Amino acid sequence: MEIAAASRILGSDAWLGALPPDTRAALMGAARIRTVDNGAAVYRAGDPGDGLHAVLKGEIRLIGHTEAGRRLVYLILRPGDWFGEMSVLDGKPRLHDAIAFGPSVVLHVDSNRVDLIAAAHPGFDRAIGALTCQHQRAALAFVEQTLTASTEARLAFILTEMAGRHGRPVGNGVEIDLRLSQEDLAALVGISRQSLAALLGRLRRERVIETRYARLVVLDLEALQQKCGRPRS
Repeated sequence: MEIAAASRILGSDAWLGALPPDTRAALMGAARIRTVDNGAAVYRAGDPGDGLHAVLKGEIRLIGHTEAGRRLVYLILRPGDWFGEMSVLDGKPRLHDAIAFGPSVVLHVDSNRVDLIAAAHPGFDRAIGALTCQHQRAALAFVEQTLTASTEARLAFILTEMAGRHGRPVGNGVEIDLRLSQEDLAALVGISRQSLAALLGRLRRERVIETRYARLVVLDLEALQQKCGRPRS
């Protein structure tokens, strides 16, 4: 994939679009493109920060591991999503794994080039900070749900977020267009696969969702929003 094609993929991204044209051009001009095989890591927890990344094709998942060996999926990233900005700001090692699910392509701007862009384009550091804030707001909302909500409300919150970020309209609702196994979804919610199966069964009986192989369709988004405490839109 060429940089011109990458620019088209990222062209609708709100964060990139908010950069001044000369800064945006400098960022894309400094970028390199790499392919990542299914299951391979863009980086691992503990690796030194190596710059800023964006997904161009496929899917990257940010994954952590508890001391007990439990896998936690923090974020699912699709084409147009940027990641890796925290280590750019603080210079500290990576906090989690970034793993490809399916053959993927990522754009990479290494740390040295990011520093050069920041020196030449005042305000770029602030833009990186804004990207961090965007991700932290999403993380804090998730933490609030995790600490205060029931497991059903956490599941409803995550499905509502996914429907907004990754959903596509189908005849009977909104399909969450991810290769999402029950193990993956259980890791996102922070419960066992057995507990997740029981919750999904309840939502199916209530005709809130419909499940398919590695797919999930939200049939009643308003009911799902109510279950996670969100008002009707």
